[in-house]
Amino acid sequence: MKALDRKLIPALEERYGSLWWPEDMYPEDTSSDPFRHIILTILSQNTTEVNCIRAYKGLASKFEIVPEVLARADQDEIKDAIRSGGLYNVKSRRIRELSKVVLDRFGGDITSILSLPKNIAKEKLMELPGVGDKTADVLLTDRYTYREVIPIDTHYDRLAKRLGLVEENAKYNEIQKALISFIPKQKRDRTAGLLWLLAKNTCKAKNPKCSECVLNSSCPYEAKT
Repeated sequence: MKALDRKLIPALEERYGSLWWPEDMYPEDTSSDPFRHIILTILSQNTTEVNCIRAYKGLASKFEIVPEVLARADQDEIKDAIRSGGLYNVKSRRIRELSKVVLDRFGGDITSILSLPKNIAKEKLMELPGVGDKTADVLLTDRYTYREVIPIDTHYDRLAKRLGLVEENAKYNEIQKALISFIPKQKRDRTAGLLWLLAKNTCKAKNPKCSECVLNSSCPYEAKT
């Protein structure tokens, strides 16, 4: 299956639309401030949404989330503030390093990066400490939405491979390109989110619920299970 059958989109909506993220789930200030959005994304690495938000709120309760403050903050204090998100040693170090670079190289404001052409903006973002492909793409969705950029995480990776869109050894960019081609552009922004919810809740890493899957009639993975 190289392209999603448009007829399946209403079924995806019916099954997963109610699981869509509440509008007030994430802190409001992260949607309009790219620096805070990067901090939130760093905190989201290898943890659940609930623990990520808890860690962000813990950080915000102790510090103003701006480069000028976090660059000079004590790392142990950052660590304590974000402990609920896990990997706090690594994440606290990345937060300080990122803050210093944003302050020194960009005067504390990285908004201008997002105004650059998409590929150049991504290159610039990936020069920042703690920012890889996925984190850069999450930032780019603020401008381009999921119609043009799909940040690939473990759920999208697993789904693309099980659907046969890419080989098992496919890399990040190949998976992203395949998923963008797979989803009709006109409905890509919403449908990409619905497919992520399918991957998380139905196409699970362990014990996938193939018999309940909206895509099971055309998915080659079910035959292997």
